[in-house]
Amino acid sequence: MTSPPNNYYPSRKSLLVWLIVLLLAYLGTANIYRSFVSMHTTSIFISLAIWIPILVFILTIFFGTGYAIKDNVLIVKIGPFIADKVDIKDIWTAHRTYTLLSAPANSIRRLRIKYKDGEVVISPDRENEFLEALKQLNPTIEVLV
Repeated sequence: MTSPPNNYYPSRKSLLVWLIVLLLAYLGTANIYRSFVSMHTTSIFISLAIWIPILVFILTIFFGTGYAIKDNVLIVKIGPFIADKVDIKDIWTAHRTYTLLSAPANSIRRLRIKYKDGEVVISPDRENEFLEALKQLNPTIEVLV
C-alpha cells in the first residue's frame, strides 16, 4: 500500500455560512464607520480595538478550516488551531450527514468520520478526492455517501 502525497482539503463553504460571515463583517464595519462619523476619538479606538480582532479571527476561522492528510494521519484544522488528529487506520466509516451540530465544517453538507476513539464531522471541498485518499491508506473504510 503506497501513501498518497500529503494533501490539504479546505472546508466546503455553503451559502448560509457565507451570509453569516458577511453579516458579521457588515456589523463590524458599520460600527467602525459610525464611530468615524461621530468623530469621538475614544469611540473610534474602542470600535477598532474590538471589531478588527473579531473580524480577523472570524475570517481566519472561515478561510483556515480544512483537513490535511499527512503521514497516515487526518489532521482537522479550524483556522490556526488543530481540532483533532485521527490515525487513518483507525477509521471505520465515512457517511453523509446534514447535522447542524457544531463542527469544524463551513457547510451543512458534511461527512461523519467514525473511528476507534470517537467521531468527527467535516466538510471537505473536494470530497471524492478526499475519500479516495483515505481509502488508499485504509481500504477497509466503509464509505456511505
